[in-house]
Amino acid sequence: MLIKSLLTSLSLLSGLLPIIFFLVFRNRNKEGRLWVIFAYAFTSFITDFVNHSFALPRQAIFYLFSFFTIIEYSLFAFFLYLNLKSKNLKRGIVAGSALFFGFALYNIIDTVNYNFDALPASVECILVIIFCVSFFYEQINNTEVSFVYASKKFWIIVAILIYLSATLFLFISSMYLTLEERREYWFINSISNFLKNVLLSIAFMLPNHKTTSPIKKDSFPHAYVRPYN
Repeated sequence: MLIKSLLTSLSLLSGLLPIIFFLVFRNRNKEGRLWVIFAYAFTSFITDFVNHSFALPRQAIFYLFSFFTIIEYSLFAFFLYLNLKSKNLKRGIVAGSALFFGFALYNIIDTVNYNFDALPASVECILVIIFCVSFFYEQINNTEVSFVYASKKFWIIVAILIYLSATLFLFISSMYLTLEERREYWFINSISNFLKNVLLSIAFMLPNHKTTSPIKKDSFPHAYVRPYN
């Protein structure tokens, strides 16, 4: 129990890390898309702080996390949309987002027991994981000569992928668990949240990365000239 309490506190305090690193290295984080992740980090910390600091009624907790799920999905999907190049993949994000928003809002309006919004959170995880995998697939097929792991977006998307992959199992299983059983496994969320915050901090700390231009076939026209006819 003590270890789980420590993990919970560590998870909450780690939410300050990406905020601090973003502001300390703000000259490296002027790009507009990075402000999307900063907004997420700030919203995530405030949500966790309110949940842990105040004895909220069940109904208030339900609305707090339901709206946070919508905000979290919106910011993750928007960041991935900005970093994808394929128009088809971007259309996929738009289509998936329309389905998610409709489903999430229906869950808020139609709820009667105010339980944890496990189903919308699970749908969010599945959709964003698909978007993250699409990003890496696009990067693999990119002909640019570049070290993708040296870029901020790589670490941010890895952070998102690890966080949502770890919590997907937790959110799905929570639909079939009692409140006490859910608390027993909630340390998984604490660990994944801590790892996410550390990786986001690394991303904000990195210097700006410039990709090199693709190597064209005719870049070195005289490199392999036959010495004799």
